[in-house]
Amino acid sequence: MDPRHRIHSNGSYKRHTKADGEKKEKVPRWLCTAGCCTISVLPDTCLPYRPVGGDLFESWLDTEFMGRAPPQVTENEKGCLDRALKRFLQRIPSLTEVLGQMIKVLSPTATQLWGQLRKLGKLTEILRFLAEKFKTSLLGDYRCLRPPLVSG
Repeated sequence: MDPRHRIHSNGSYKRHTKADGEKKEKVPRWLCTAGCCTISVLPDTCLPYRPVGGDLFESWLDTEFMGRAPPQVTENEKGCLDRALKRFLQRIPSLTEVLGQMIKVLSPTATQLWGQLRKLGKLTEILRFLAEKFKTSLLGDYRCLRPPLVSG
C-alpha cells in the first residue's frame, strides 16, 4: 500500500477472539482509494491468524520460558496456544537474524530470546516494535507487513 493513497472505511467483520468460538470482536476494514487492497485493523488484544488473545499468549510464553504459573485455559485454547508456541520456536532463527545485535546470544534458546523480547515490554509492545522496525511479527512474516510492490 502506498502511504500517499487515501483510505476509506469499508465496513467491518467479526473475528473469533476465543478458541472456543464464544466471543467475537468487531474488526474495522479500510479500502485503499487506488483499489489495491483492503486493510483490517486488529485490536491490540488480538494475534493475527490466532483465536487466542495476546495477553493469554504472553502468559503462556511466560509460563514456558520464565517459570510463571500457567493461566487457566480450556482444551481448545491449550491446542491453539501450543500451535502458536510451536510457531514461535520455528521462528527463532529468523527473529534472531532480524534482531541482530539486540539479542546478546548468537544462537539463543527460546528462553533466552523470549527474555530479551520481554525487556521491550508486554506482547503488544513487542509486536509493534517488530512490525515498525523490522516489518515482521513474532509468529510470521505477514503480507501486510511487507513493503508495497513498485509498479510501472
